[in-house]
Amino acid sequence: MSSELSSPADATTGHDRACVIVPAYNEASTVAAVIKVALAAGLGSVLVVDDGSTDGTADAAQQAGAGVVRLGVNRGKGGALQAGALAADADVVVLLDADLVGLTPKHVRDLAGPVIAGEVDMTRGIFSGGRWRTSMAQRVTPQLSGQRALRRRALLDVPGLGTSRYGVEVAITRHAIRDNWRFVDVPMPGVSQVMKEEKRGFLRGLVVRARMYGNILGALLGLRTKG
Repeated sequence: MSSELSSPADATTGHDRACVIVPAYNEASTVAAVIKVALAAGLGSVLVVDDGSTDGTADAAQQAGAGVVRLGVNRGKGGALQAGALAADADVVVLLDADLVGLTPKHVRDLAGPVIAGEVDMTRGIFSGGRWRTSMAQRVTPQLSGQRALRRRALLDVPGLGTSRYGVEVAITRHAIRDNWRFVDVPMPGVSQVMKEEKRGFLRGLVVRARMYGNILGALLGLRTKG
């Protein structure tokens, strides 16, 4: 399972306060907007991990100013985050989904700030005031938020990271609790996501959503079994 890095400036500079990592699979229509906001936050480089996409995700990301890690095959979200963390050179990484709507530079800085300052080990972004469905989902299950900031080394130390697929947020949260990380939820007012049924079409979106829930359920069952 090879990967290839292409970047306007070879991923990160080593002087960034943080590297923003955006895992993306067939997100050509939305990824550029997220990249532009992340760059405007002024934290450092943005690295998109193209997780075996079959559309123009990688080209759209590079044209928007991001470094791109191209995975030859789809590894799932956990595998994409692992590849991004391995390619990043900043001590702090900010994780953003590629289909966010309503994101601002302040949201990104608010996520990164407490970790950069050493006040906490991780932040989790929680939607509010955007679309009712996405905001309510994060109120009920904040552990599933894909918007986070943490130390790069801590992310790479999460057990099963590379094989967790859509269960990656559960895997990170489980590790954080077991290792007594200090973490805090950060409000992200006005932010929401494009639903899978909107991106893939209703039936295909349902299939992808069912697969996602299966990965999450598997991670949750692992948590109960081992906890």
